[in-house]
Amino acid sequence: MQVKEAQLAEKQFEPVECILCGPSETRLIASTGQFGWPVYVSICKNCGLVFLNPRWTRDGYDQFYETEYEKFYRFNEAEAKTKEQVKARTVWNRILQYAPQEYRSVLDIGAGLGWGLHHIASNVSGIRLAGIEPSNYCAEHLVNQIGAELIGRDVASDWYQNIDSPFDLVLMRMVLEHLMNPIESLKKVRQAIAPGGKLYIAVPDMMEPEGPLNEYWFRSVHTYYYSKATLTSIAARAGFKPVIVRSDNSELWGIFEPADVPVPAPLPAVYQQQMKALNRYKRKRFFRQLLKTAGLDKISRFIPRSIKGLFPKNLKQKFRELVYRH
Repeated sequence: MQVKEAQLAEKQFEPVECILCGPSETRLIASTGQFGWPVYVSICKNCGLVFLNPRWTRDGYDQFYETEYEKFYRFNEAEAKTKEQVKARTVWNRILQYAPQEYRSVLDIGAGLGWGLHHIASNVSGIRLAGIEPSNYCAEHLVNQIGAELIGRDVASDWYQNIDSPFDLVLMRMVLEHLMNPIESLKKVRQAIAPGGKLYIAVPDMMEPEGPLNEYWFRSVHTYYYSKATLTSIAARAGFKPVIVRSDNSELWGIFEPADVPVPAPLPAVYQQQMKALNRYKRKRFFRQLLKTAGLDKISRFIPRSIKGLFPKNLKQKFRELVYRH
């Protein structure tokens, strides 16, 4: 189904406070997002956390994920499978590189169709597979086609109280930005993870946006937008310490583990840094569009190699990044 043909049910909005600072002053940085929907992206002027304020009510989000998500974000199952398999390999390779150990059970939160679990099962014989997935369509596929145990539909519920045993590995790839209270949800994950277990998190990197901000990056379904500082602070408040946190191609990802003692969680102060990154990105987008409009993005095709060789490599690289990236 094409997006233009899909209809979004009417949604109600509600105001929220900064999850790190409480009732602090915020600044509105966007009011329109993907699909032309009203998306009120705000930034806390105290800590620099970016989040939607106001945002849909919980009922609105529950309805969207249960019955509407596929209308706007899943168009071709075969194509989705291919993309998810590629992403699954990347995630698994990162885990093996930075947190190699024996994994006997894995929980995928926001498992989708379950291809991430399928990839792990093909590499680890006899591993226990479980998932949490709100979509009716995906949950059925997860159980019937992947063979995973569906232990919950909503990470914000009390699913962790009913598990038979804790998990060695928990995956939250492109999930934390969707949650209404990421700290409380991570605290529940903390209760469900085994001693020495690992938590993998991946979210869009607000310090390195990708694509048009209002037509792509800002979305009604993304309630929070993280930087390294805000992500590690939120994880610390839930009892996790980082093994590694990195940014690759507009994706912020990290591997965390439960802390034996309370983790210091100083309040981030990245408001100025975040605003500079956002304004710098807007300028790049403006000049990139200007170059393309003038046709200068194609001019390099007509410059002889002998002439190109006169330009420093770092200058040519900066030009490529300006014109072609994002």
